[in-house]
Order: sequence, then structure tokens, then C-alpha cells
Amino acid sequence: MIYAPKIAQENNHYGVPVEAVSWEDRERKSMMNQSSANSFPVILTEFGRISSWSTVTTAQFKKQLGSNPTQNLYFDDFQLNRHDINAFLRDAQKALSPQQFFAFKFITSENNKNILQSVLPPFLFLFYYPWFFFFRRVLPKLKGFRKISRKLHNSGEMSQAEIMGRLIYNGFEIVSLLQNNREILLVAKINPTNNPSLLKPEPSEGFIFKTQRMGTNGTPLTLYKFRSMHPYAEYVQEFIHQHNGLEAGGKFKNDFRVSTGGRVLRKYWIDELPMLFNLLKGDLKLIGVRPISTHYFGLYPPNLQNLRIKHKPGLLPPFYADLPQTFDEIVQSEIKYLTAYEKAPFKTDWHYFVQIIKNIFIHKARSQ
Repeated sequence: MIYAPKIAQENNHYGVPVEAVSWEDRERKSMMNQSSANSFPVILTEFGRISSWSTVTTAQFKKQLGSNPTQNLYFDDFQLNRHDINAFLRDAQKALSPQQFFAFKFITSENNKNILQSVLPPFLFLFYYPWFFFFRRVLPKLKGFRKISRKLHNSGEMSQAEIMGRLIYNGFEIVSLLQNNREILLVAKINPTNNPSLLKPEPSEGFIFKTQRMGTNGTPLTLYKFRSMHPYAEYVQEFIHQHNGLEAGGKFKNDFRVSTGGRVLRKYWIDELPMLFNLLKGDLKLIGVRPISTHYFGLYPPNLQNLRIKHKPGLLPPFYADLPQTFDEIVQSEIKYLTAYEKAPFKTDWHYFVQIIKNIFIHKARSQ
């Protein structure tokens, strides 16, 4: 099963429950198959009467640009690998009003993997899938191949995290996410208060990527890392925290943004090797609190926020010296380190360096 936010009881900004359920049983109850000629998912009537929905193709939508449609839109021919997704989402964002719903079904890379596993014998899947992954996931995202892939109508597969991230990046809010093993039905609305695409360039999709973190005095800091998350995953962080919360060690629960290979990179800190460049540039010091996003920074209590912004973040955080298990313990660990550092900088960093090396090489501490 692919990730599904377990939050059917909670409401989002629009007061609409964000759900993650298989819609097949609910469609049966709605007698979806009464009209074989109509591909409209009856489940969408939970978001508006059927008369309030208009089923369109992407070609019809492009012809109608500028006409400001008044109905909710359901796209029945949407294929991730045949469209310039960001361009399409920008057009939709401009055409729709904040009151309108926008829905489409799509097949993710996780869905395709599930499908292949269900139809291929295990030995054949193990042989075939790495090639499938390379040509459908890796190659279309490599610089120089992206334009060629789009011209061939094969811009590559996308993960659930990536399409959600692209929606949020282009000024949408996820309203509902309904899924089965073969496809996902996603319902979104314009987010009237947040459209990152107006302020930020499109994120990198390459193996080495740049990410924004908070530096000294709250100034933006660009970090370099090997990719362990799906593209556009940074824009889904607030969504995951809101619906899943944190687990032991301060990580996000059920973080579907991390790829399978990315989990291996993270376990042995391979993903952080490019941060050595930040260390050489002077953006980071060797020992120091972890560079974090503005969203994660907002989770900290004010006293730690005030301490943090006065100091340069580090490559090796006190986390690996104290090995805290809960978010509150992480907070106390960082307060203890920063307070000691202000009194005796060199002595404190040396003490933490020795403890970190001991935990990693003797006690075999590993990243989650």
C-alpha cells in the first residue's frame, strides 16, 4: 500500500475532510456503473452536486483558457507523463476561483510498481523493474533528457509526493486524496494565501539538489545534498506534519517523501556528503545544531528559536551525541549544547565531537 494520510476526521483550511480511502466500495454504493458512458467518479458528489461538476479533457480546457469556468472541473484524461505538469497547473490556478474544486485521477510510480509486482513472477520483477525504473523515472529527469522526453510525450513517472508537491508549489491545497493500488483520485482547491511558484524557482529534480534552510540570524542558507526525497517533496512537509505528526527522533511519521534508495542514503549519512562543500564555504561549522527549514523552526519554543538564530548551524549536530528520542528531548539537547557553547565554545565542540564519533563508530548510531 502506498502512503495515505489517516485523517478522515480532521478538516483542512476549507473545512473539507482530507481522506485517504479506497473509493471502489464507495463508488459501488453510489452505483457508479449505472452509466458506462460516463467516467465521472460519483464520489466527487461529496464535494458538490453532480450538476456543479464539468468533465473535461485537457485539450478542451486549453481551448477554454480565459473563459473563467464557473463549475468544478474533473479531468478524465489526465496522464502525468504526457503533460508539462507545472504549466498545466499554472493555467488551472489562473482559471479557477478559490471556491471551485479541481479533480483528476492519476497513476503514480508507486501504483505502477504495485501493478508490476501483481502481474510478474518475483524473479522476473527483480530483473525487469530496475530497467523500468531507470528509463521511466531516472532518465527523463536528467538534465538534457527532460526536453527530449517531453517531446516524446514521456516526461517520466511521478511519485505521489511529487505530484502533491507540484500542486502545493503551484498554489493549490490538497482537499482529498482517495486511493487504491492502481490509481489515486485527488481533489484540490486554490490556496488563496500561498503560491510558492510566484516567489521561488522550480525545484531541482537532479541527484544533487539545493535546499533552503535557516542560517545565522535567520538568513536563508542554501544546502547541497544528494537526493533522498522525491522532487518537490519539501512543499509537502507542512502537510505531513499536520496530518502525521512526529515520531521518535523528531522525524516525520510515515514520511512517504523519502524514496526507497533515499532511506539507504540517509541511514549512512551519504545524502549529506555534499554538505562538506557548505562546510568549506563557511556556511556551516563542524559541530552545531542541525540546519532546519523555516517550518520546522516554527515548531521550536521561542527560547530555543532565539538561541538558534544567534549561532551558525553545524554539519554534526548534538543530536548524535545525546541521541534524544522525542521532540521535547531534542529541544532540551539543543538548549544544553547552545548554552554550553556560549560559555566555552572550543571545549564544548570538542566534547560533543568525541561523543558523536564514539556513538557513530562504537555504538553504531545510525540516522533514521
